[in-house]
Amino acid sequence: MKVERDNVPREEVIRFYAAYDLRKKGGHPLPPDIDGWPWDDPRGLDLSLAANGLKRGVLAAYRTWQFVEFGLLDILECAVWNGIFPREPQALSQLTLRGKVSDWSPDRYAEWWQPVRSGSKFGVDSALVLRPSVRSELPAKWYFEDGSGRALAFLQWSLRSGDVGRTIWAYLGCEPDPRSEFIRSRPELSGVWQMGERTFGSS
Repeated sequence: MKVERDNVPREEVIRFYAAYDLRKKGGHPLPPDIDGWPWDDPRGLDLSLAANGLKRGVLAAYRTWQFVEFGLLDILECAVWNGIFPREPQALSQLTLRGKVSDWSPDRYAEWWQPVRSGSKFGVDSALVLRPSVRSELPAKWYFEDGSGRALAFLQWSLRSGDVGRTIWAYLGCEPDPRSEFIRSRPELSGVWQMGERTFGSS
């Protein structure tokens, strides 16, 4: 993992995610009131996100983030959404060993599917969203909060093509906000990530 930028404020991450998700859902613009969102209030941010049909929880849960570049080995240390492979592990390393990654395909239209299968790179404008893992996601270090399908497609293409040098960009939650309902309900996430290591008692 290479940390490109540290101490990225959550406003940047939320604006990025909102722009990406709304564009994916039909090219909708950012909410007209987004400049007035309560950027220092995780509960208020959750309400604003939900009111606009956007994912609440982890985006508002971290005060600061890292903008990172992940290689193949880093991706294998991540977990994906448990609904993709029911009753299977979530860690991509385990899913790969079980042969689940090689035959996977999305169950609905995805604009990124064909470009990834053709070898297109993920640019900065397609960055994924990660947080540290919880116990149920072990042995993974991180969890794809947004982008599980893209991560799977990227891993599948890398393994098939043998191009192990390609990377993806991601925002990684670093400093949890103890006021966040998401963090309070997951005490394992109360530690702070610094250069890829989790430390505790810092928030």
